[in-house]
Amino acid sequence: MDTKKVDLLSQKDCVAYTSKRYNKAFKDKVFAVALVVPAFLMISFTILFPLLNVIRMSFLKYSLMAMQSMPWNNFANYKALFEDMEFVNTFGRTLVYVFSTAGLALVIGFSTSLLLNSGIAGQKLFRGLIFLPWTVPTLVVAVLWMWIYQPQYGILNYILNSLHIINNNKQWLGDVKLALPSVIIAAVWKQMPFMMVMLLAALQTVPKELEEAAIIDGATGIQKFFNITVPCTMSVMKTITLTSVITNFQMFGLFFTMTGGGPVKATTTLTIYTYQTAFMRYNMGKGAAIGVIWMAFLILFSTFYNKMMSKKEAFSI
Repeated sequence: MDTKKVDLLSQKDCVAYTSKRYNKAFKDKVFAVALVVPAFLMISFTILFPLLNVIRMSFLKYSLMAMQSMPWNNFANYKALFEDMEFVNTFGRTLVYVFSTAGLALVIGFSTSLLLNSGIAGQKLFRGLIFLPWTVPTLVVAVLWMWIYQPQYGILNYILNSLHIINNNKQWLGDVKLALPSVIIAAVWKQMPFMMVMLLAALQTVPKELEEAAIIDGATGIQKFFNITVPCTMSVMKTITLTSVITNFQMFGLFFTMTGGGPVKATTTLTIYTYQTAFMRYNMGKGAAIGVIWMAFLILFSTFYNKMMSKKEAFSI
């Protein structure tokens, strides 16, 4: 065959092959975009657009009593918040609740997971029983603990009186000093089982070789715990702690049902304060500003927390 014809055929084959690959790559891109677009639109309509609208509302004089006129007032809503001691106190109270609940749930959950991982008899039964509170809806948990804390015939006062720990019935949800700790106990009871199960799963992935090597080297139980157990479970611990912090910042049902923010605002957190500002005082602009500050704090905290924990993980490794 003529050499020129061979070269011409080779060029045609090359062009056809390149065109085929280009068409396939283009079709793959179109298919990928077609898969992503519905999810992006869903996220936009359910999260992005409402979020942008809330940020816009925070710069408006937006009242439910005068919705015909919503003038732009720049940073007036934010200025009013930072000059309002009620907001400052509410923010501080929310921090106390959030970090107390997350910290206690982590410590109790980790201790329980260590106990269940030690090979005690009836481990599966205990794990199932302990996990039950997490499956109970928040509203049911609130009502349950309201009955437990009931001053006249609640079981908690009955037990403490029987053990001669207290002499008079306590107003657990009606006392300014006891109301917030009482809600924290209910929240820990509800949230601890989730942490326990996650940490138990993490403990079961700790390499046995490391523990055996530590025993051979003469390491004590405390040394094994801080040098093997904690570093190996750090990634799970980081995730569930951050999740707990974010979840508790959003806690509304427990406070609204158990105390309604009382007594004397002793349990008014950001969720209750936002609800009262926006829907009871009809100031939607100020309520939106609270939400934006709240969101900004969580973004900053999450960023700082992840960086700090990443450094600890790197140091542990």
